Amino acid sequence: MALLGASFVWAHHWGPTTDTLVIAWAVATVGAIVVSRRVLRSWDLWPTRLGIRLAKIGLAGGIVSILALVLAGIAYGVGINPTGACGGG
Repeated sequence: MALLGASFVWAHHWGPTTDTLVIAWAVATVGAIVVSRRVLRSWDLWPTRLGIRLAKIGLAGGIVSILALVLAGIAYGVGINPTGACGGG
């Protein structure tokens, strides 16, 4: 979630920093969803209760992260700038 927030803050700077943040966010989000689904759906891993709880948290965090990105896109589409609080640059 911190990477998503940093991506929003740096979105208007267009450069290597922004590209790195967005790529890191995408990899972390996809990784969280993929690993969490694998743990929750596989019987051969025999996950512990802690593993199941962490997988649920990872899945929920990945979904919330994607929903936040979609919401920011919708807000931008109707004329609200999600990165407007940065002050320029």
